[in-house]
Amino acid sequence: MKAVIVFHSVCGNDYLVAKAFFQGLETRGINTGLFRVQDASWVQKSDLSVKAKEVLHVMRALPQATADILLDADLVIMGSPTYFGNVSAQMKAFMDSTGSLWFHGKIVGKKFAAFTSAGNAEGGGDLCLQALHTYAKYMGMLSIPVPVKAVLGENAPALGVIHYSDGKYAEELDAKTQCVVDGFCDFLVKAMA
Repeated sequence: MKAVIVFHSVCGNDYLVAKAFFQGLETRGINTGLFRVQDASWVQKSDLSVKAKEVLHVMRALPQATADILLDADLVIMGSPTYFGNVSAQMKAFMDSTGSLWFHGKIVGKKFAAFTSAGNAEGGGDLCLQALHTYAKYMGMLSIPVPVKAVLGENAPALGVIHYSDGKYAEELDAKTQCVVDGFCDFLVKAMA
């Protein structure tokens, strides 16, 4: 089984969620690739903490996603920051670059999951997840929801994982998001079987 994680991240928050999925699937025996979308407009702020700069440095060294990486995957996980209740322009550009895959039905039947980061609970993260799943449906992929009991005592939206960043640059993933990702990874492995 093979999974591919494609994400866009400006502040490192979506990268940390992508990394948690990567580690969670790899430790469960799933061959997983981690790719970032192209972002020619990305600029690192100079007043960041050393830890945040390290996170962004590692993130920027990852390979860039191309449409072809989706072809060999059994599971596609996509993540984007939430901008005005939608995916970022860079993620949308990647999605648009897969048009020939749609036209030829090349990724029909693949499993799909999603995640996002948002500044706060009112930031439209659920709408961003919905946009990612709408893309997956048009491509013919099968959406895998977060199970209601992914983490006992925690709530997560069915459409994916939302990490609330409070508008900050990432230094580390919070324990709640990490728990939801871990629980979701268990479910994704079962869904891939």
